[in-house]
Amino acid sequence: MRPVPANTPALRHQEDATVGNSRQMLLATVMAAVAAWSLAASAGELEDGIAAFEKHDFNTAVRLIEPLAEQGNIEAEYFMGTFYMYGHGVAMDPPQATVWFKRAFGHWETQARAGDPAAMVEVAGMLTSGLGVDRDDKAAAEWLRKAGDLGYPEAWAELGGLYVEGAGVPKDVAEGERLLKKASSAGSVRASEMLAALSKRVEPASF
Repeated sequence: MRPVPANTPALRHQEDATVGNSRQMLLATVMAAVAAWSLAASAGELEDGIAAFEKHDFNTAVRLIEPLAEQGNIEAEYFMGTFYMYGHGVAMDPPQATVWFKRAFGHWETQARAGDPAAMVEVAGMLTSGLGVDRDDKAAAEWLRKAGDLGYPEAWAELGGLYVEGAGVPKDVAEGERLLKKASSAGSVRASEMLAALSKRVEPASF
């Protein structure tokens, strides 16, 4: 192939394409940086909102969390459901609470179906509480099994709790305790707390 002479249309086309690609790469880099900053800022605002909630500063909690919920942040959506359910920082409005809970459930369910074990546990939690959806302990247990099969300790903890209570699964305290110990050994604080509570329970004496 003959070399392309300088300043020919072909060379200028190559130069323009190179400049265009460079600009696209720069734009993509800038957009990625902005997205990362936005996520970090959102995470900070959510943490601040949760901290305000824990301090019972509900007005501040709503002010920080509501914009995030409107943007589709799942945790924020769940918190908005809680605010409306109990009248924290807003007028108590159970129907509006259900709207927010349904939004959170839908987003978590999408992530769960995509294979996210943390989302599976969140879906199970909403199914056992009946927030935004009809209560379904059996379906919750299935989600927890799936998350447990992926090695997620919190799933073992929650499934262990279902076995202890006989919710959605046949009651089997021994199996529940086994799962709780497994989760606790893997670092689940909740499992450790549940084991401590279980040890204090007094089972009726059998005669």
